[in-house]
Amino acid sequence: MSTITLEFLQDLLKEDHPDVDIQEFEGAPGTKRGDNYTSMVYRISLKGIKKKEEESEAWEGSIIYKCLPESILRREAFKSDELFCNEVAFYNKIWPTLAKFQSQWDKVNHPFKAIPKCYLAQNDLVILKDLKQLGFVMPDRRQGLTIEQCYFVLKHLSHFHALSMAMKCHNPEGFYELLNIQDGISEVFFVPENVDYYRSYYTEAIQNAIAMVEEELRDSEDKELYLEKFREFGSEETFFQTMMELAAPREPLAVICHGDCWTNNLLFRFVNGDIAEMYMVDFQLARYASPALDLVYVMYLCLGREQRAAHLPSLLEYYTDELHARLADMSDEDSSFHTTLNRDALFEIVQDEFKRCSQFGLGIALDMYPIMTCDSDEAPNLYQTKESEVCSSHECVKPVWTSNAACRKKMTDLVQELVDGGLL
Repeated sequence: MSTITLEFLQDLLKEDHPDVDIQEFEGAPGTKRGDNYTSMVYRISLKGIKKKEEESEAWEGSIIYKCLPESILRREAFKSDELFCNEVAFYNKIWPTLAKFQSQWDKVNHPFKAIPKCYLAQNDLVILKDLKQLGFVMPDRRQGLTIEQCYFVLKHLSHFHALSMAMKCHNPEGFYELLNIQDGISEVFFVPENVDYYRSYYTEAIQNAIAMVEEELRDSEDKELYLEKFREFGSEETFFQTMMELAAPREPLAVICHGDCWTNNLLFRFVNGDIAEMYMVDFQLARYASPALDLVYVMYLCLGREQRAAHLPSLLEYYTDELHARLADMSDEDSSFHTTLNRDALFEIVQDEFKRCSQFGLGIALDMYPIMTCDSDEAPNLYQTKESEVCSSHECVKPVWTSNAACRKKMTDLVQELVDGGLL
Protein backbone atom coordinates (compact mmCIF):
# COMPACT_ATOMS: atom_id res chain seq x y z
CA MET A 1 0.00 0.00 0.00
CA SER A 2 3.05 2.25 0.15
CA THR A 3 2.56 3.27 -3.48
CA ILE A 4 -0.90 4.78 -2.90
CA THR A 5 -1.12 8.57 -3.10
CA LEU A 6 -3.95 11.08 -2.98
CA GLU A 7 -3.40 11.77 -6.66
CA PHE A 8 -3.70 8.06 -7.45
CA LEU A 9 -6.97 7.76 -5.50
CA GLN A 10 -8.40 10.93 -7.01
CA ASP A 11 -7.78 9.63 -10.51
CA LEU A 12 -9.11 6.16 -9.61
CA LEU A 13 -12.48 7.47 -8.38
CA LYS A 14 -13.00 10.40 -10.73
CA GLU A 15 -15.69 8.60 -12.74
CA ASP A 16 -17.76 7.66 -9.67
CA HIS A 17 -17.10 10.86 -7.72
CA PRO A 18 -16.21 13.69 -10.13
CA ASP A 19 -17.24 16.36 -7.61
CA VAL A 20 -15.18 15.03 -4.67
CA ASP A 21 -11.79 16.31 -3.60
CA ILE A 22 -10.12 13.48 -1.62
CA GLN A 23 -7.98 14.95 1.14
CA GLU A 24 -6.89 12.00 3.30
CA PHE A 25 -6.94 8.22 3.43
CA GLU A 26 -6.13 5.42 5.85
CA GLY A 27 -5.76 1.67 5.33
CA ALA A 28 -6.62 -1.19 7.68
CA PRO A 29 -7.02 -4.98 7.24
CA GLY A 30 -10.28 -5.62 5.43
CA THR A 31 -10.73 -9.19 6.64
CA LYS A 32 -10.25 -11.05 9.90
CA ARG A 33 -7.47 -13.57 10.35
CA GLY A 34 -8.62 -16.89 8.94
CA ASP A 35 -10.97 -15.38 6.35
CA ASN A 36 -8.50 -15.46 3.45
CA TYR A 37 -5.23 -17.23 2.67
CA THR A 38 -3.90 -16.32 -0.75
CA SER A 39 -3.92 -12.52 -0.66
CA MET A 40 -4.05 -9.56 1.71
CA VAL A 41 -7.21 -7.45 1.71
CA TYR A 42 -7.29 -3.88 3.01
CA ARG A 43 -10.14 -1.42 3.40
CA ILE A 44 -8.96 2.09 2.53
CA SER A 45 -11.09 4.75 4.24
CA LEU A 46 -11.29 8.05 2.39
CA LYS A 47 -12.21 11.55 3.52
CA GLY A 48 -12.68 14.65 1.44
CA ILE A 49 -14.90 17.51 0.36
CA LYS A 50 -17.85 17.17 -1.99
CA LYS A 51 -18.22 20.29 -4.09
CA LYS A 52 -21.64 21.81 -4.72
CA GLU A 53 -22.79 24.89 -6.62
CA GLU A 54 -22.99 27.20 -3.59
CA GLU A 55 -21.31 25.27 -0.78
CA SER A 56 -19.31 22.14 -0.02
CA GLU A 57 -19.83 19.33 2.47
CA ALA A 58 -17.72 16.64 4.11
CA TRP A 59 -17.53 13.36 2.22
CA GLU A 60 -16.45 9.88 3.28
CA GLY A 61 -16.00 6.71 1.30
CA SER A 62 -13.94 3.54 1.09
CA ILE A 63 -12.52 1.03 -1.37
CA ILE A 64 -11.16 -2.52 -1.12
CA TYR A 65 -7.47 -2.97 -1.92
CA LYS A 66 -6.36 -6.55 -2.57
CA CYS A 67 -2.68 -7.38 -2.99
CA LEU A 68 -0.18 -10.23 -2.82
CA PRO A 69 1.09 -11.41 0.58
CA GLU A 70 4.34 -9.72 1.57
CA SER A 71 5.92 -13.09 2.36
CA ILE A 72 7.51 -14.55 -0.77
CA LEU A 73 7.42 -17.99 0.83
CA ARG A 74 3.67 -17.78 1.46
CA ARG A 75 3.06 -16.47 -2.05
CA GLU A 76 4.91 -19.46 -3.47
CA ALA A 77 3.20 -21.90 -1.13
CA PHE A 78 -0.33 -20.86 -2.08
CA LYS A 79 0.35 -20.04 -5.75
CA SER A 80 -0.68 -16.45 -5.05
CA ASP A 81 0.91 -15.02 -8.20
CA GLU A 82 -0.95 -17.47 -10.46
CA LEU A 83 -4.18 -16.89 -8.58
CA PHE A 84 -3.80 -13.15 -8.97
CA CYS A 85 -3.34 -13.58 -12.73
CA ASN A 86 -6.67 -15.43 -12.81
CA GLU A 87 -8.49 -12.68 -10.94
CA VAL A 88 -6.94 -9.95 -13.08
CA ALA A 89 -8.01 -11.86 -16.19
CA PHE A 90 -11.52 -12.18 -14.80
CA TYR A 91 -11.99 -8.47 -14.09
CA ASN A 92 -10.14 -7.19 -17.17
CA LYS A 93 -11.36 -9.66 -19.77
CA ILE A 94 -13.78 -12.41 -18.72
CA TRP A 95 -16.49 -10.40 -16.99
CA PRO A 96 -16.51 -7.45 -19.45
CA THR A 97 -16.87 -9.91 -22.36
CA LEU A 98 -19.67 -11.91 -20.71
CA ALA A 99 -21.47 -8.72 -19.66
CA LYS A 100 -21.28 -7.38 -23.23
CA PHE A 101 -22.65 -10.65 -24.59
CA GLN A 102 -25.50 -10.55 -22.08
CA SER A 103 -26.44 -7.00 -23.10
CA GLN A 104 -27.16 -8.16 -26.67
CA TRP A 105 -30.29 -10.07 -25.60
CA ASP A 106 -33.48 -8.05 -25.24
CA LYS A 107 -35.27 -10.92 -23.48
CA VAL A 108 -32.90 -10.73 -20.50
CA ASN A 109 -35.02 -8.41 -18.35
CA HIS A 110 -33.00 -8.89 -15.16
CA PRO A 111 -29.36 -9.18 -16.23
CA PHE A 112 -26.84 -10.88 -14.01
CA LYS A 113 -24.75 -8.17 -12.36
CA ALA A 114 -23.66 -9.65 -9.02
CA ILE A 115 -20.00 -8.71 -9.63
CA PRO A 116 -18.51 -5.71 -7.77
CA LYS A 117 -17.13 -2.81 -9.75
CA CYS A 118 -13.40 -3.16 -10.32
CA TYR A 119 -11.48 0.12 -10.46
CA LEU A 120 -8.12 -1.44 -11.29
CA ALA A 121 -6.73 -4.95 -11.81
CA GLN A 122 -3.08 -5.63 -12.53
CA ASN A 123 -0.53 -8.33 -11.75
CA ASP A 124 -0.03 -7.39 -8.09
CA LEU A 125 -3.24 -5.65 -7.00
CA VAL A 126 -6.99 -5.45 -7.47
CA ILE A 127 -9.05 -2.46 -6.30
CA LEU A 128 -12.80 -2.92 -5.89
CA LYS A 129 -15.88 -1.05 -4.78
CA ASP A 130 -16.43 -1.52 -1.04
CA LEU A 131 -19.74 -3.37 -0.75
CA LYS A 132 -19.79 -3.05 3.04
CA GLN A 133 -20.29 0.69 2.56
CA LEU A 134 -23.50 -0.17 0.68
CA GLY A 135 -24.83 -2.36 3.50
CA PHE A 136 -23.64 -5.77 2.30
CA VAL A 137 -22.56 -8.33 4.89
CA MET A 138 -20.75 -11.66 4.72
CA PRO A 139 -22.26 -14.77 6.35
CA ASP A 140 -20.44 -16.27 9.31
CA ARG A 141 -18.05 -18.90 7.92
CA ARG A 142 -18.86 -21.17 10.87
CA GLN A 143 -22.63 -20.94 10.41
CA GLY A 144 -22.83 -21.37 6.62
CA LEU A 145 -25.92 -20.38 4.65
CA THR A 146 -29.62 -20.50 5.43
CA ILE A 147 -31.77 -22.32 2.86
CA GLU A 148 -33.17 -18.96 1.75
CA GLN A 149 -29.65 -17.67 1.12
CA CYS A 150 -28.77 -20.87 -0.72
CA TYR A 151 -31.67 -20.47 -3.15
CA PHE A 152 -30.60 -16.88 -3.73
CA VAL A 153 -27.03 -17.98 -4.45
CA LEU A 154 -28.17 -20.70 -6.86
CA LYS A 155 -30.31 -18.25 -8.79
CA HIS A 156 -27.34 -15.96 -9.37
CA LEU A 157 -24.94 -18.82 -9.97
CA SER A 158 -27.23 -20.34 -12.62
CA HIS A 159 -27.46 -16.99 -14.40
CA PHE A 160 -23.68 -16.64 -14.31
CA HIS A 161 -23.18 -20.15 -15.69
CA ALA A 162 -25.78 -19.55 -18.41
CA LEU A 163 -23.66 -16.75 -19.87
CA SER A 164 -20.87 -19.22 -20.64
CA MET A 165 -23.18 -21.84 -22.13
CA ALA A 166 -25.02 -19.35 -24.33
CA MET A 167 -21.92 -17.51 -25.54
CA LYS A 168 -20.15 -20.80 -26.26
CA CYS A 169 -23.07 -21.70 -28.54
CA HIS A 170 -23.59 -18.36 -30.29
CA ASN A 171 -19.98 -17.11 -30.39
CA PRO A 172 -17.62 -20.05 -29.78
CA GLU A 173 -14.57 -18.28 -31.17
CA GLY A 174 -15.08 -15.30 -28.87
CA PHE A 175 -15.79 -17.57 -25.90
CA TYR A 176 -12.73 -19.78 -26.22
CA GLU A 177 -10.58 -16.67 -26.52
CA LEU A 178 -11.40 -16.13 -22.84
CA LEU A 179 -9.43 -19.28 -22.04
CA ASN A 180 -6.19 -18.48 -23.86
CA ILE A 181 -2.97 -18.90 -21.95
CA GLN A 182 -1.81 -15.29 -22.33
CA ASP A 183 -4.57 -13.29 -20.64
CA GLY A 184 -7.37 -15.78 -19.98
CA ILE A 185 -8.21 -17.94 -16.96
CA SER A 186 -6.71 -21.34 -16.25
CA GLU A 187 -6.69 -24.08 -13.62
CA VAL A 188 -4.17 -23.15 -10.93
CA PHE A 189 -4.10 -26.01 -8.42
CA PHE A 190 -5.18 -29.31 -9.95
CA VAL A 191 -2.66 -29.62 -12.79
CA PRO A 192 0.07 -32.26 -13.39
CA GLU A 193 2.96 -29.97 -12.46
CA ASN A 194 1.57 -29.64 -8.92
CA VAL A 195 1.35 -33.37 -8.13
CA ASP A 196 4.67 -33.54 -6.29
CA TYR A 197 4.46 -29.99 -4.92
CA TYR A 198 1.23 -30.65 -3.02
CA ARG A 199 1.86 -34.32 -2.19
CA SER A 200 2.86 -33.72 1.44
CA TYR A 201 0.17 -31.03 1.85
CA TYR A 202 -2.70 -33.32 0.90
CA THR A 203 -1.15 -36.35 2.60
CA GLU A 204 -1.25 -34.40 5.87
CA ALA A 205 -4.73 -32.97 5.19
CA ILE A 206 -6.09 -36.46 4.50
CA GLN A 207 -4.43 -37.93 7.58
CA ASN A 208 -5.96 -35.16 9.69
CA ALA A 209 -9.40 -35.77 8.18
CA ILE A 210 -9.22 -39.54 8.65
CA ALA A 211 -8.26 -39.02 12.30
CA MET A 212 -11.33 -36.80 12.76
CA VAL A 213 -13.68 -39.38 11.25
CA GLU A 214 -12.06 -42.17 13.25
CA GLU A 215 -12.56 -40.20 16.47
CA GLU A 216 -16.16 -39.27 15.62
CA LEU A 217 -17.08 -42.88 14.76
CA ARG A 218 -15.10 -44.55 17.55
CA ASP A 219 -18.22 -46.24 18.98
CA SER A 220 -19.92 -46.98 15.65
CA GLU A 221 -20.29 -50.54 14.37
CA ASP A 222 -19.96 -49.26 10.79
CA LYS A 223 -16.75 -47.34 11.51
CA GLU A 224 -14.50 -49.47 9.26
CA LEU A 225 -16.93 -49.34 6.34
CA TYR A 226 -16.67 -45.56 6.15
CA LEU A 227 -12.97 -45.37 6.97
CA GLU A 228 -12.05 -47.92 4.31
CA LYS A 229 -13.85 -45.93 1.60
CA PHE A 230 -12.36 -42.67 2.87
CA ARG A 231 -8.81 -44.07 2.98
CA GLU A 232 -9.21 -45.40 -0.54
CA PHE A 233 -10.33 -41.99 -1.78
CA GLY A 234 -7.43 -40.30 0.01
CA SER A 235 -4.75 -42.66 -1.28
CA GLU A 236 -1.54 -40.74 -1.96
CA GLU A 237 -1.20 -42.54 -5.32
CA THR A 238 -4.61 -41.56 -6.70
CA PHE A 239 -6.06 -38.57 -4.81
CA PHE A 240 -4.51 -35.75 -6.84
CA GLN A 241 -5.17 -37.55 -10.13
CA THR A 242 -8.84 -37.89 -9.16
CA MET A 243 -9.06 -34.17 -8.37
CA MET A 244 -7.39 -33.26 -11.68
CA GLU A 245 -9.83 -35.41 -13.63
CA LEU A 246 -12.83 -33.89 -11.87
CA ALA A 247 -11.53 -30.33 -12.37
CA ALA A 248 -11.03 -30.87 -16.11
CA PRO A 249 -13.87 -29.54 -18.34
CA ARG A 250 -16.32 -32.00 -19.87
CA GLU A 251 -18.61 -30.87 -22.67
CA PRO A 252 -21.32 -29.95 -23.29
CA LEU A 253 -21.92 -28.46 -19.84
CA ALA A 254 -18.51 -26.92 -19.09
CA VAL A 255 -18.71 -23.25 -18.04
CA ILE A 256 -16.60 -20.53 -16.47
CA CYS A 257 -17.04 -21.32 -12.78
CA HIS A 258 -16.57 -19.00 -9.83
CA GLY A 259 -14.28 -21.69 -8.44
CA ASP A 260 -14.42 -20.77 -4.74
CA CYS A 261 -18.12 -20.41 -4.05
CA TRP A 262 -18.43 -20.51 -0.25
CA THR A 263 -19.68 -18.16 2.46
CA ASN A 264 -16.62 -15.89 2.60
CA ASN A 265 -17.03 -14.98 -1.06
CA LEU A 266 -20.76 -14.22 -0.90
CA LEU A 267 -22.17 -10.92 0.36
CA PHE A 268 -25.82 -10.12 1.02
CA ARG A 269 -27.83 -6.96 1.60
CA PHE A 270 -31.03 -7.27 3.62
CA VAL A 271 -34.11 -5.06 3.70
CA ASN A 272 -36.56 -5.63 6.56
CA GLY A 273 -35.01 -9.03 7.16
CA ASP A 274 -35.35 -10.21 3.55
CA ILE A 275 -32.50 -10.64 1.06
CA ALA A 276 -32.55 -7.77 -1.41
CA GLU A 277 -29.26 -8.27 -3.28
CA MET A 278 -26.13 -10.37 -3.33
CA TYR A 279 -22.65 -10.19 -4.83
CA MET A 280 -19.98 -12.78 -5.52
CA VAL A 281 -16.36 -11.80 -4.87
CA ASP A 282 -12.89 -13.36 -5.19
CA PHE A 283 -12.38 -14.91 -8.61
CA GLN A 284 -8.84 -16.14 -8.07
CA LEU A 285 -9.96 -19.75 -8.55
CA ALA A 286 -12.13 -19.06 -11.60
CA ARG A 287 -11.85 -22.11 -13.85
CA TYR A 288 -13.37 -23.60 -16.99
CA ALA A 289 -15.02 -26.75 -15.69
CA SER A 290 -18.30 -28.44 -14.86
CA PRO A 291 -20.80 -26.10 -13.17
CA ALA A 292 -21.22 -28.93 -10.65
CA LEU A 293 -17.89 -27.89 -9.11
CA ASP A 294 -19.54 -24.65 -8.00
CA LEU A 295 -22.61 -26.57 -6.90
CA VAL A 296 -20.69 -28.98 -4.66
CA TYR A 297 -18.91 -26.00 -3.09
CA VAL A 298 -22.28 -24.47 -2.17
CA MET A 299 -23.95 -27.70 -1.06
CA TYR A 300 -21.05 -29.27 0.83
CA LEU A 301 -19.30 -26.21 2.25
CA CYS A 302 -22.24 -23.89 2.94
CA LEU A 303 -24.96 -26.31 4.08
CA GLY A 304 -25.13 -28.92 6.83
CA ARG A 305 -26.08 -32.55 6.32
CA GLU A 306 -29.61 -32.01 7.67
CA GLN A 307 -30.17 -29.13 5.24
CA ARG A 308 -28.96 -31.23 2.32
CA ALA A 309 -31.13 -34.19 3.32
CA ALA A 310 -34.22 -31.98 3.35
CA HIS A 311 -33.54 -29.70 0.39
CA LEU A 312 -30.87 -31.00 -2.03
CA PRO A 313 -33.24 -32.36 -4.74
CA SER A 314 -35.30 -29.16 -4.68
CA LEU A 315 -32.19 -26.99 -4.82
CA LEU A 316 -30.87 -28.81 -7.90
CA GLU A 317 -34.32 -28.55 -9.53
CA TYR A 318 -34.39 -24.82 -8.83
CA TYR A 319 -30.87 -24.32 -10.21
CA THR A 320 -31.86 -26.19 -13.40
CA ASP A 321 -35.09 -24.22 -13.83
CA GLU A 322 -33.22 -20.91 -13.52
CA LEU A 323 -30.42 -22.08 -15.84
CA HIS A 324 -32.92 -23.27 -18.44
CA ALA A 325 -34.96 -20.06 -18.27
CA ARG A 326 -31.89 -17.87 -18.73
CA LEU A 327 -30.62 -20.01 -21.63
CA ALA A 328 -34.02 -19.61 -23.28
CA ASP A 329 -33.73 -15.83 -22.85
CA MET A 330 -30.40 -15.92 -24.69
CA SER A 331 -31.55 -17.88 -27.74
CA ASP A 332 -33.25 -17.14 -31.03
CA GLU A 333 -36.54 -18.96 -31.59
CA ASP A 334 -35.42 -20.23 -34.99
CA SER A 335 -31.97 -21.37 -33.82
CA SER A 336 -31.01 -24.98 -33.23
CA PHE A 337 -29.88 -23.97 -29.74
CA HIS A 338 -33.45 -22.98 -28.87
CA THR A 339 -35.11 -26.05 -30.40
CA THR A 340 -32.77 -28.52 -28.67
CA LEU A 341 -33.03 -26.78 -25.30
CA ASN A 342 -34.82 -29.42 -23.23
CA ARG A 343 -35.31 -28.75 -19.55
CA ASP A 344 -35.63 -32.40 -18.48
CA ALA A 345 -32.52 -33.42 -20.38
CA LEU A 346 -30.67 -30.51 -18.80
CA PHE A 347 -31.79 -31.58 -15.33
CA GLU A 348 -30.56 -35.11 -15.95
CA ILE A 349 -27.13 -33.78 -16.95
CA VAL A 350 -27.01 -31.50 -13.90
CA GLN A 351 -27.87 -34.41 -11.59
CA ASP A 352 -25.29 -36.69 -13.21
CA GLU A 353 -22.60 -34.02 -13.02
CA PHE A 354 -23.38 -33.28 -9.38
CA LYS A 355 -23.02 -36.96 -8.49
CA ARG A 356 -19.82 -37.28 -10.52
CA CYS A 357 -18.28 -34.20 -8.88
CA SER A 358 -19.32 -35.07 -5.33
CA GLN A 359 -15.88 -36.50 -4.66
CA PHE A 360 -14.38 -33.15 -5.69
CA GLY A 361 -16.49 -31.60 -2.94
CA LEU A 362 -15.01 -34.05 -0.44
CA GLY A 363 -11.50 -33.29 -1.68
CA ILE A 364 -12.10 -29.58 -1.17
CA ALA A 365 -13.65 -30.23 2.26
CA LEU A 366 -10.38 -31.83 3.44
CA ASP A 367 -8.85 -28.38 3.13
CA MET A 368 -11.83 -26.15 3.77
CA TYR A 369 -13.61 -27.65 6.79
CA PRO A 370 -10.66 -26.87 9.10
CA ILE A 371 -10.45 -23.37 7.59
CA MET A 372 -14.19 -22.82 8.09
CA THR A 373 -14.31 -24.01 11.68
CA CYS A 374 -10.95 -23.00 13.13
CA ASP A 375 -10.40 -20.22 15.65
CA SER A 376 -8.73 -17.13 14.23
CA ASP A 377 -5.51 -17.78 16.15
CA GLU A 378 -5.21 -21.22 14.48
CA ALA A 379 -5.11 -19.60 11.03
CA PRO A 380 -2.02 -18.15 9.29
CA ASN A 381 -1.54 -14.42 9.78
CA LEU A 382 -1.10 -12.95 6.31
CA TYR A 383 -0.58 -9.45 7.69
CA GLN A 384 2.60 -10.21 9.58
CA THR A 385 5.64 -8.59 8.02
CA LYS A 386 7.92 -10.68 5.89
CA GLU A 387 10.79 -10.00 8.32
CA SER A 388 8.92 -11.91 11.02
CA GLU A 389 8.06 -14.78 8.70
CA VAL A 390 9.79 -17.81 10.11
CA CYS A 391 8.39 -20.68 8.08
CA SER A 392 10.25 -22.51 5.39
CA SER A 393 8.57 -23.06 2.03
CA HIS A 394 7.57 -26.56 3.21
CA GLU A 395 6.09 -25.26 6.47
CA CYS A 396 4.17 -22.50 4.69
CA VAL A 397 2.32 -25.03 2.57
CA LYS A 398 0.92 -27.03 5.50
CA PRO A 399 -2.87 -27.34 5.84
CA VAL A 400 -4.72 -25.61 8.67
CA TRP A 401 -5.00 -27.95 11.65
CA THR A 402 -7.96 -28.04 13.97
CA SER A 403 -9.85 -30.88 15.58
CA ASN A 404 -12.83 -29.11 17.06
CA ALA A 405 -16.15 -30.90 17.39
CA ALA A 406 -17.81 -28.96 14.57
CA CYS A 407 -15.06 -29.88 12.13
CA ARG A 408 -15.11 -33.55 13.11
CA LYS A 409 -18.88 -33.71 12.67
CA LYS A 410 -18.90 -31.93 9.30
CA MET A 411 -16.16 -34.21 7.93
CA THR A 412 -17.83 -37.36 9.23
CA ASP A 413 -21.27 -36.30 8.02
CA LEU A 414 -19.98 -35.77 4.48
CA VAL A 415 -18.07 -39.06 4.35
CA GLN A 416 -21.13 -40.96 5.60
CA GLU A 417 -23.43 -39.14 3.20
CA LEU A 418 -21.30 -39.95 0.17
CA VAL A 419 -20.72 -43.57 1.15
CA ASP A 420 -24.41 -44.12 1.94
CA GLY A 421 -25.31 -42.53 -1.40
CA GLY A 422 -22.92 -44.78 -3.35
CA LEU A 423 -20.82 -41.77 -4.35
CA LEU A 424 -17.65 -42.83 -2.52
